[in-house]
Amino acid sequence: MHRTTHTRRLVASLAVTVGLSQAQVPADIEAQLMKIGQIVDPACTAKLYRPLMPKNDFNTYWPPDASAPVSKAALYPGITITRDQSFGPDTKDVLDIFVADKGGGNRPVLIYVPGGGGNKIEQQVRESNAFYDNIGRWATKNGMVGILVQRHPGTKWDDGGRDISLAVDWLHDNIAKYKGDPIRMIIWAHSAGNGPLGQYIGHADRWKNGVQVKGAIFMSGNPVPTVGAAAEVAGRGNPQAANTPGRACGVDANMGSNGGKISGPSGQAAAAAFGLGAGGGRGPGRAQLTPEERAERDNLPGFKSSKVKIMFSYAELDPGVTDAKMPSNIQMLHDELCKLGADHCPTMFVSKGESHMSEVFSIDTNDKNVSSPVLAWVKKVK
Repeated sequence: MHRTTHTRRLVASLAVTVGLSQAQVPADIEAQLMKIGQIVDPACTAKLYRPLMPKNDFNTYWPPDASAPVSKAALYPGITITRDQSFGPDTKDVLDIFVADKGGGNRPVLIYVPGGGGNKIEQQVRESNAFYDNIGRWATKNGMVGILVQRHPGTKWDDGGRDISLAVDWLHDNIAKYKGDPIRMIIWAHSAGNGPLGQYIGHADRWKNGVQVKGAIFMSGNPVPTVGAAAEVAGRGNPQAANTPGRACGVDANMGSNGGKISGPSGQAAAAAFGLGAGGGRGPGRAQLTPEERAERDNLPGFKSSKVKIMFSYAELDPGVTDAKMPSNIQMLHDELCKLGADHCPTMFVSKGESHMSEVFSIDTNDKNVSSPVLAWVKKVK
């Protein structure tokens, strides 16, 4: 994907009308993202953004030494972290809580639902272990309590949504102990996390306490697969599909690698994603859903009736994105919801110069291309 100066100016001039984020990716990083291409490459992207992070990361005090006293040094000075707090019956039903030491109570709560295999600490290569602590830190720096949720595979079609409901219910009942406000919670999903979050928002009647968040961010994923399914499939063509993860930085790293493997509840095989295609078919080589099953799993009716504020976001270098435009199926979903009125119309933006992984790895760095519009939107959600 080659850009001329004229193209850059044209894209900038269209930023307001097409919903492009208007901050800039640092030029040296943008050049490397272009080299990586329109693919999902956690390993090489982590190597680009790791130098912009604090020296400490998850591995600084991990694994703990049972024979040594707990370190007196904070992992990130000024922030208290509660790791692997249980919220449900499964051993993987855990979350991390980030709270700034200074400040009062009743802080907004930002809940992050990761993509990939669902790990709240990325594990493609050693450098990945700095993520997604960056999102927890960023939340605290902006007056919020940050939450990282671990996902894991389920056996039923709605297990992903149910797990999120358990996490949100636990937070609603307990977050005040961590200076958070249970009635000001916003949830943010990336990539494969969009399926479970789409189920959660779209099926309030299936959860014990309904949906208990004020806003939901769906980033680089489709929460309602029944809308624009044909357009989604047609848009998967990618001129850079020949690129493979790890090639740009010379490492053997693909979506199934675990070079930075972490043991315990924060780690699992990177390829064990779940929640993809929620509401649609059962996947390649499997029987298609019956009309009754499709109707039962469809998230759209729940999205239409929900009062939750919605944001859709993609990266310019996401697979399938062309001309810095929102994928057709997401645009169709946006338009369908907007028919219900301005209050129901989702916010949308495309992050210029960002990739599928950089849009979340860039959080809490000087690349504010994604964090600035996300923060502005979060502050408006009441």
